[in-house]
Amino acid sequence: MLRKLIVFLFLMMISAAAVNADENNIWDNIKNRLVDDGFSREYIDTVFSAAAVKYDSAIMSRKMRVLLERKFEPPAKKVAREKEFDNRYVGPVMLAGAYSYMREHYGMLTNIDAKFGVSPSVVVALLLVETKLGYTLGHSPAFSNLANMAASNDPMQFLDELGHSDLDSKDLVWLKKRTQKKADWAYRELAAFLKFSSENSINPAEIPGSPYGAFGICQFMPTTAISYGVDGNKDGRIDLFSEDDALASIANFLKRHGWKNTLSKEKKLKVIYRYNHSMVYARTIYEVAKQLDRIKSTFGP
Repeated sequence: MLRKLIVFLFLMMISAAAVNADENNIWDNIKNRLVDDGFSREYIDTVFSAAAVKYDSAIMSRKMRVLLERKFEPPAKKVAREKEFDNRYVGPVMLAGAYSYMREHYGMLTNIDAKFGVSPSVVVALLLVETKLGYTLGHSPAFSNLANMAASNDPMQFLDELGHSDLDSKDLVWLKKRTQKKADWAYRELAAFLKFSSENSINPAEIPGSPYGAFGICQFMPTTAISYGVDGNKDGRIDLFSEDDALASIANFLKRHGWKNTLSKEKKLKVIYRYNHSMVYARTIYEVAKQLDRIKSTFGP
């Protein structure tokens, strides 16, 4: 009995060592790629050490499972998903919270409107839908989510987790291409995340984010943060967890995609769609903003 236990423990140690070796190899590949793309070895080693990131194939497999389910779902279900707008955000509780927030920050919001030409109701509507006015920022590190997606470029790493054992060769080719595409996207976002963090004196290991790596109260992806982030309070850095910077950044994004408060509904929806590629999302933002303007016209700013 004792001999069997010793053999079992020995095999477990070998298995754990193999897993650790594979994980180290995964991160070495990503780290070397980042260094090749211009980051200093010292910075990359420090970030990965501080983050203590663990490889988790489930981070990518969850996303690919959703894509597979969408691929195979019947047309009628796809149509049903395209509702007019998300009713959760136009109920009395959500609108009351958004209106209260708009009143509390109205001075800042009118200054943003004067500079970027984006009305307070639209900025607050985006903030409400993205993070419930800054209260839901994600529960896992953005760095870890992006690094794990970047490292998971082969669906064979998590095929058993997808729940689709009946995939034919054509489906597997599709899955491999989509997984590689998502991993390449995640690597670009990871590199942008590290660049943004370095330029703004932020520890990337401590930033919470969404499952896709979006962060801040405006939920910018890193490439979006680099392109459209604004130092709203002029303190020399862009902090997307700061209302001054985040709200100005939202307005800057919309302005640079063609927003004007005088646009038609159809054109406004097209601009909002650029923020999040979903027409249900765009119509929800539009409806929330319209309701906030209606409340403001009754009760004042």
